[in-house]
Amino acid sequence: PRKFRTASESGGKDGGAAKLATDGNPLTGWSAAGGIGKPKHAIFVLEQPLESDTAVLELVFEKYYASSLGRFRISVSSEKGDLPAKLLPADVEDALAVNKTTRTRQQVDRLHDYWSEIAPEFQKERDEVAALQKQRTVSPSTLVLQERPAQNSRPTFRHHRGEFLQPKERVEPGVLAVLPPLPPGEPANRLSFARWLVSPTNPLTARVTVNRHWHAFFGRGLVRTLDDFGYQGEVPTHPQLLDWLASEFVASTVRGTTQPWSVKALHRLIVTSSTYRQSARVSADLLERDPENKLLARGPRVRLEAEQIRDSALQASGLLSKKMYGPSVFPPQPPNVTTEGTYGGLNWRISPGEDRYRRGLYTFAKRTAPYAMAGTFDGPSGEACVARREVSNTPLQALTLLNDAVLLEIAQALGVRVVSLEGDTKARMTQLFRWCLVRPPTDKELQRLVKFYETQRERLASEPKRSNVVAGTGEGAVTDRAAWAMTARAILNLDEFITKE
Repeated sequence: PRKFRTASESGGKDGGAAKLATDGNPLTGWSAAGGIGKPKHAIFVLEQPLESDTAVLELVFEKYYASSLGRFRISVSSEKGDLPAKLLPADVEDALAVNKTTRTRQQVDRLHDYWSEIAPEFQKERDEVAALQKQRTVSPSTLVLQERPAQNSRPTFRHHRGEFLQPKERVEPGVLAVLPPLPPGEPANRLSFARWLVSPTNPLTARVTVNRHWHAFFGRGLVRTLDDFGYQGEVPTHPQLLDWLASEFVASTVRGTTQPWSVKALHRLIVTSSTYRQSARVSADLLERDPENKLLARGPRVRLEAEQIRDSALQASGLLSKKMYGPSVFPPQPPNVTTEGTYGGLNWRISPGEDRYRRGLYTFAKRTAPYAMAGTFDGPSGEACVARREVSNTPLQALTLLNDAVLLEIAQALGVRVVSLEGDTKARMTQLFRWCLVRPPTDKELQRLVKFYETQRERLASEPKRSNVVAGTGEGAVTDRAAWAMTARAILNLDEFITKE
């Protein structure tokens, strides 16, 4: 055994981390923390130089299993003294190791470029370049799966009773025997599997896809168990319709469309059908015979999903942002939802400007602190993949539509829009009703809403402070804006607003 006198590392402070690798304490060591995925150098200096021609170097990994050592090399030197570790790019090292009289033009240019990157006299120019680069838009990135090389495939075994320490016979990739086999002569990899999934000889993929889109429109799939088309799932209520829709989906010959697997063509086929365009009204006799509408004797009546409710309200108010792509956003929500989250709080910084009203698709999601409004309307928590969301009806949903920060701002924006309209109260009320429910009100509905508006206006006129809170900002008299905002809140809380029928 030999002892090290000192150690230093590139990028570390005084080589402290490298020294921890030689202190004899297995709980400390040289870690890649803070520099994962980046090259690092360390120099370890022995107390006494080695005189033997051979040696064994033992590396101990005890702590950071997730940031272990990757590709590495070990070099030895007869240089004396405590040499500091300096990290140079590999091509710069190669160029310096060559006699300057024999360096290629590319190596000379590389050395000049590197010198300009570290020379103190160019620090001002480098700072200006760095400031400009920070202004560039950086596209977000994410982790992806990549096929392992054919010569380095990972073997898979059947484990006895599921015990990973008891591997038995080796298993090879394949598909279920009850389904069509993989194409002959093709390698059993992910690409072949992807082609097999959408092959015309495999009817399962098209059936599952069509069934999920049918569920989205009707609230119930032709096969109710969206995530189970096996023997334990329910049988289709209309098997011939399911097969026909699947074949049309693969061919996409609807209305002249020639693009195979066209979801847009499938949607057009469903929503223009006489089945979908039926009235959702139901008689007592039909409700008794077919309460779940399995026989499709009436049009669908489905409660909208959480994201659709929020987006519909934003669209009605004119606040919905049409901006696409980019990082997640943080719309307003009660602060205690994230500050009291499991495994530590989350600093929910509300997004400014247009990002405040982007589609629900872009809302930041955290499993331990999901967006509150989404959870209230049965949005999934993200802890597991779900093919079908459950639909509930709770008082908390009505309270959310009345008091949620986003819905309150939407009502205020609607109040501003209505005040800016010309016409009498009935004309304004009709337009507000159309914005929210996409139809004109009946005479009875209009009469009741006008009465509600006038009652709220009289009450708010006697309470200036309440009017200022309810009205928000915008043009028009504060009392008028507040009364219209209260009326908009009432319309947004109607069952018809959150229900498609």
